[in-house]
Amino acid sequence: MNPASFSILANAMDFVVGDKNYPLSDLFIKGGSIMWLLLLMSIVAVCVLILCFVSIRKSSVLPEKMVEQAENFIRKRDYSGLATLCQEVDSCYTRIMLTVANFMQQNPTANFEEVRELASAEGGRQAGFLGRPVSWLSDIAALAPMLGLLGTVVGMMKCFFEIANGDFSGGQQRIDMAGGVAEALITTAGGLLLAIPAMIAFVWFRSRVHRRVGDLEAAVTHSISVVATQLQNHPGEQSARPFRAETLPHTAEDTRSWRDLGRN
Repeated sequence: MNPASFSILANAMDFVVGDKNYPLSDLFIKGGSIMWLLLLMSIVAVCVLILCFVSIRKSSVLPEKMVEQAENFIRKRDYSGLATLCQEVDSCYTRIMLTVANFMQQNPTANFEEVRELASAEGGRQAGFLGRPVSWLSDIAALAPMLGLLGTVVGMMKCFFEIANGDFSGGQQRIDMAGGVAEALITTAGGLLLAIPAMIAFVWFRSRVHRRVGDLEAAVTHSISVVATQLQNHPGEQSARPFRAETLPHTAEDTRSWRDLGRN
């Protein structure tokens, strides 16, 4: 992009009132110290957006063909190989299955209910990790307008103090007062300019998290079902409490979905 293009872009971003342009840099400086806080929050928001993009990728949640590979190890009852596989690929699914594999190695006589509760607890924890950065966007969207309003209130207070301490009966004084009120509103506009995109990003990423968590929940349920089948086919290796096939479709004692846990 040549310098002329930059100049055109900069002029397009100016705040125009009638035939007069107000550069954004000048408006930023007139906004006062609150604008620097809003700038810092905008930088944090960009970092959070990048973190959300990275953490909610399909490869970071549920890599392709990982469920089939894990199922092969489970059917062979090779939980050591399953643990090695999960350590090689870092994702939410592999972290859950790594926990299950380590538990089965340490407790070869464990029953299905114990494995299911363990997988459910770790799944809820992973869902919470996915939803945490997204919730930060909601926090930024809620805090930015409040900071902008604070800057406006402080600016209005200064303006009215000047009115109380000076003579604003003339025309020029009234014009100066109007300019002071306009400057006080700059921070509110800045807060809204940050809050609106942050809220839009929050809504979009929240829907993506729900979709990823749903896929993750289905994949883990399938893998745990395979574990249940292996436990049922080897009753001599189970504990005194037998496995009942009719318990397989039941949910864990905590009836909340991983989506609900991810919002906390």
